[in-house]
Order: sequence, then C-alpha cells, then structure tokens
Amino acid sequence: MTIASNVASTAPDRVLGKTVLDVFDYERVKLLPGRFQVQVDHARRLYGGLSNDSILKGFRRQAGLPAPGEDMKGWASSSSAGIFGQLISGMVRLGIATDDAALRAKAVALFEGWRDTMPEDGNAHMRVYDWDKLVCGLVDLYRYLGVEGALPILRKTTEWASRTFDRTRPTADDHDFWGAGPGLTSEWYTLPENLYRAYLATGDAAFRSFGDVWLYDDYWESFAGSAEPQLIHTVHAYSHVNSLSSAAAAYLVTGEDRYLRICRNAYDFIQRTQVYATGGYGPDERLMRADGSLGRSLDSCAYHAEIPCGAWAAFKLCRYLMSFTGEARYGDWVETTLINALAASLPPEPDGKAFYYADYRISGGTKQFYWHEWPCCSGTYIQLMAEYHNLIYFQDGDGVYVNLYVPSELRWPHREDEVRLRQTTRYPEETRSTIEVEAARPSRFALRFRIPGWAKDASVVLNGARLDVPASPGEWAVIEREWTSGDRVELELPMALRAVPIDAQHPHRAAILYGPVVLAQDEACCRRPFRMAKDTQLTKWLVKDGDRLGFRILNGVPERHTRYLLPLYIFPANWPYFVHFDLHAPTLY
Repeated sequence: MTIASNVASTAPDRVLGKTVLDVFDYERVKLLPGRFQVQVDHARRLYGGLSNDSILKGFRRQAGLPAPGEDMKGWASSSSAGIFGQLISGMVRLGIATDDAALRAKAVALFEGWRDTMPEDGNAHMRVYDWDKLVCGLVDLYRYLGVEGALPILRKTTEWASRTFDRTRPTADDHDFWGAGPGLTSEWYTLPENLYRAYLATGDAAFRSFGDVWLYDDYWESFAGSAEPQLIHTVHAYSHVNSLSSAAAAYLVTGEDRYLRICRNAYDFIQRTQVYATGGYGPDERLMRADGSLGRSLDSCAYHAEIPCGAWAAFKLCRYLMSFTGEARYGDWVETTLINALAASLPPEPDGKAFYYADYRISGGTKQFYWHEWPCCSGTYIQLMAEYHNLIYFQDGDGVYVNLYVPSELRWPHREDEVRLRQTTRYPEETRSTIEVEAARPSRFALRFRIPGWAKDASVVLNGARLDVPASPGEWAVIEREWTSGDRVELELPMALRAVPIDAQHPHRAAILYGPVVLAQDEACCRRPFRMAKDTQLTKWLVKDGDRLGFRILNGVPERHTRYLLPLYIFPANWPYFVHFDLHAPTLY
C-alpha cells in the first residue's frame, strides 16, 4: 500500500469557529539534538519495535482467528483495546513528524490486522472508553495518511456504536467520578472531539450527529459564564479536562461562542485552583474543591498527577485556545508541563512499564513506574511525543509564532518560497534562545516570541543590536521586517528564584522555581527539607552552584550534608526528593 502524508484536509466550509493561528500539523518541524529529541527518539524506537502480533493477539483470539505472538500484560492482558487507537494515532502522527516511513507503515499494518477481526455488523467489542480512542486512530489514518480503507470501517463501527451504546450519560459526581453509571460508560463525555474530527475530515453528517449526542452540557454549563463555578465536584481530573477538547471541537463545528467561553473560563479555573507548579493536576485523579484541598493533598495521598494523560489533555486545550485566540498566555501551561512533568517522567519500557503518577508528597517523593503494564498513559505517551512538534511553532498569514524554546528547525512555506528557521538553545539550562533565518531571497514577515508569564526584563537582539520592542510577560514580542538569509535573533529570558504557593489557603506551602524550572531537593541520606526564616528572601538561603542549573542551600543550623536544589527532571527512578516545602515550619530536630 502506498502511504501518503497529510492528504486529506478539512474543508473550510465545515469550520464555523474562528481560528487565528494554525499549527503545522506534524509536518515541517524537526527536533534538533537535545533533551526532547532524545525522548522522542526513544519512543519512536520503542513503539516501532513492538510486536504487531502481540498487539493484535487479543482481537484475533476473540474473533476465533489464529493468534500468534506473546500475550501483553497488565491492562492489555486480554486485549490491547484500551490503548489500540492511541497506538495507531501516535504511530501515524509521530511517523509523519519524524519522517519515519516504517512507523507509518506499522500503523497501517495494525489497522489491517485489526480490520480482519471485526465482524460485518461493525462490533468493535470495545467499551465507550476504548472506542473513543479507536475513532481517533481511524480518523488519523484517513486524514494524515490517506488510508481510504479506514473510512468505511469508521462508518461501519460508528453505526454499530450508535445502535448499541448506552446513552444514559450520567453526569460525574463525587461518587461516580467519571460517569460510568450502570452501563460502564466511563469518560463518555470525551467522545465528541474525535467524532467531530471525523466530520471535519469527511463531511459526513452522521459523525457530527453522533458527536452531538455526547455533549457534556451539564458539566460545561458551570463555565459558560464564569471562571468561578459555584459547585465543584471532585470528578475525574484528566477526563474532565480532556472533555474541554470536545467543547473546543464543538466550537469549531458550530461557531457558537458559548463553547469558546467554556474553554477559556475552564482554563482560568484550572490554573487558579487545580495545577501544581509542575503543570500536573489531579491528586488521586480528582479535581479539587478550591478550599485548600490541593494543599492538603500533599499530606493525604501519594498520587498527585496523572502525567502523560493529564499532559495530553492540557496540550490539546492549550493548542485549541492558542489557535482560537492567538493569545500567548496559553503557551505557559504547555511550557511548564513540558519541562517539569513530561521531561521529569520516566521513559516507558518495552514490556509495558509506564510512568503514570507524579509524587509530590510534602514528606518526600520518588519516581516509579505504574504497577500494571500498558496503562492508559502508555497510549497517550506516543501521542505526546508527536505533539511536541505541533506546539513549538504556530503560523498565520503574516508570520511565525515561536511558542516553545526547544532546539528545532522549521521549514515554513511563505508565499512562493520556503523560509527555514533554525532554533538553537540550551533553555532552560540557559536563558537564551537563538533563531537563525535561511531564505532564498529577502522576505517580509513577522516573527513573534512568547514571553512567559514569569519572565521580567526579557530582551530581543537582532544581528547583534538590541531592539526596542515590547516584551511583556504573557504576550508576544513582535519583530516585523524584511528578513534576509543569515539574520539572527537572540531572545534573552532572565530567570530568577521564586516560591509558588500550592493554593491560596497555603501561602507558605510552596514549590521553588528558577524561571520555568521546578527545583527539587535531593533528599537522599536524611537531608532535612529546605526552610527559610520569615521575612527573608530566597536569595539569602540559595546560592547558584557554579555553571549548572542548581542551587546550594545555606544552612540556618549545622547540617550533616550539603543540600542542593536541582531540576526535578534530572532525578532518576527511585531517588528521593522534595518538591514542595513548608517554608516557615519548625524543623523536627
């Protein structure tokens, strides 16, 4: 089979919601050597090396077909249904982003093997939860690779789902935190996004109609008019944030401003009340009431944030909001999560071991794999590796927006030419990122740089001369000019120490950051957690440790060991650390 790339596009007349910025849709962005390229390459090799027979074994066995290969473990011990659609989606997207033809071919081979197991009535033998991910994978095969055979299968299984799925649609609450109800329909409210994507890619109104069935108006209504909902239930965190991507997709297909308001208000609510300094959220996988519960979670549980799945929901919501509004501020959550949650996670292993929960306990945490193999986070992980490429740069008709400071190269088609932008940086270990322009002939366009909300006194240098351009925190710094090959822009983002309280009710229970980086204290061998006297500054107690990104803690009383604050992302598995500190609490001894 010949596999094309990004062959099926969305017809403009199907998109009624207004978009300001566009992504590069997994094309034209290449990661250059650095932390994130290493992470992506590891994922590409690992997922590309998985046995197709093992992934398909449960489906073939259920269909009564020969089922060679070893059984998968954990969540996939009977079938890989829970992550199957994510695997296909991730292989398609990452295969395009990294120009890996073998990975793209693997996605098609898995689809064809699975298709042979599906009966004529379209019964996918999947729960609502699994089937939502299947739709995502099938849409990606059709939209990005031009696999025509995916569309009739998608139509057939959608007809089956429309006939058979339980439509009780219970609103989640403190007890039933993900809307499972009596029919095991957990996370049903995430269905609209991919069904609307199917409609946008094909124009088939049946997909849109079925998506309409699952709109989560009972929950979303809380955010229609306010970022401060009156009633907050401790519902499933990841899937409820993920449901906002369905609200965003509803805005795209209807153009109703109400859905955009829901996304904006919910984003502000999440940032104000739910998010740890790392960008993670959801202790014990729940949203918290805005009454100090987030701060208390550091005492009462060990599982504070579902990292890969939570990041997937956050990345999508931020991408939608940046596309809809053009506002730079939505990129801050992407950056925070990328550096402190995903870069700080453990890479998955071939046997299905996956990093799931982050541990931020006030008494000290460690990084560990989840206790079952092939959990949901093993599926979103490969999708995230592709999404890195989609979030570094945005574009509009006037120019390019630099959202993330990651070593990378962009090939941007501008009018009749191609402009190459090459970004070199050691950020966040260093404060500077450099963009070099390569163009066949002079070309006029705008380059915009996201100034993080924490960044004061940012500066821009063009070809060695400092520019007098506004560079306000949470905004874009804009350079609009005629560019020639060899032009060089240097963005300087000075960093400083800051304490970030976990919530309003615990102003002195805080994480310590340097610029965008969460610093953790090495806790090995009985090192007391960092404390500081009231009415003093962090700089009195923390001294930069040479050229590396790290700080030595000055002692208020004699200590047995030198104590350091270092980036959370450098800590390996099972090494103890402190991420949050009761800054003014008395010590035990």
